[in-house]
Amino acid sequence: MAEDLGERTEDATPRKLREAREEGRIAKSADATSAIILLGATVILGVGMRPMLVSLAAVVERALEGSAIVNEGSIESLHDSMYPSLGQAGFAALPLLFSALAVSVLAVLWQTGFIVSTKSLAPKLERLNLMQGFGRMFSIKTVIKTVFDVLKLVVVTVMVWTTCEDLLPQIATLPGLDALACAEVIGMMTYDLAIRVSVALLIIGLLDYVVQWWKHGQDLRMSKQQVKEEFKESDGDPDVKRRRMQIARQMAMQRLTSSVPRADVIVTNPEHLSIAIQYDAATMGAPRIVAMGADQVAFRIRQIALKHSIPIMERKPLARALFAACRVGQEVPAEHYKAIAEVLAYVYRLKNRTISVAS
Repeated sequence: MAEDLGERTEDATPRKLREAREEGRIAKSADATSAIILLGATVILGVGMRPMLVSLAAVVERALEGSAIVNEGSIESLHDSMYPSLGQAGFAALPLLFSALAVSVLAVLWQTGFIVSTKSLAPKLERLNLMQGFGRMFSIKTVIKTVFDVLKLVVVTVMVWTTCEDLLPQIATLPGLDALACAEVIGMMTYDLAIRVSVALLIIGLLDYVVQWWKHGQDLRMSKQQVKEEFKESDGDPDVKRRRMQIARQMAMQRLTSSVPRADVIVTNPEHLSIAIQYDAATMGAPRIVAMGADQVAFRIRQIALKHSIPIMERKPLARALFAACRVGQEVPAEHYKAIAEVLAYVYRLKNRTISVAS
């Protein structure tokens, strides 16, 4: 049997998942992260390249002007002309750098969330075990990584080949363009190729994340015995809890022995519910419930009532209403006074007593 062999057939419990996360063991894909960063950086670069090139062109222009000034022998004038341009170029590049940094952070957080763990940095002697290391070389994780690496290589090769075929007409026109136009065309073709490759790698990365998520769940699976041991640690031994419940039931039954004999009547469902009602006009403002219960407790209440010659009356709607709305020791709600008065009047006629219940 799987349980006897200790096979891991059960999904990880919330406690096991929480402990694994605290140790830094979570489902994540480095390929998905890299693909998101590559795609984000490509898009950001494509959007912000033109303003940055304009700033760099200004730097070059000022440098050339400064070079002419140097030829005239004024180094201070060169510094004065270069620093503003360098500052302008730097400010133009800052939004690109911060945007790329934000994409990199989000690419990690969307998989792992915010987590700080140092347990994974602790030294582990088993990592020095040559046999385990050799086993990891041929593990499922290694095989999956190899498959995805080969797939990435194939996809990138195919994307580059097909993109170059699509761009051949544009490539053929490059010799007839001037240097600036040629650089612009080459930049657009490179951007197009980068977008295609990035999207393809992102799809592969998302597939890898799904596989890693599945593999993570498999690695954390537990045996039935492990689940049972964890349940004992968190909620206590089931045998002890069962014993406590048994003692609680015994104490409840003992309380019935002293409370039910004080009742004037037992209202029943008839089998599933029993409500013991007491009323003393001299000391009580309204009838009071001294005991009630369902199933076994209801049966025990009827047994005690029969033993003490307490009348038992079947009133299904009344028994259900009292059981749902009242607790032991509580007075009967006013909306049930009339029904209770009829029951007590009948009981008191049997005992040749009179009744006076507030209405």
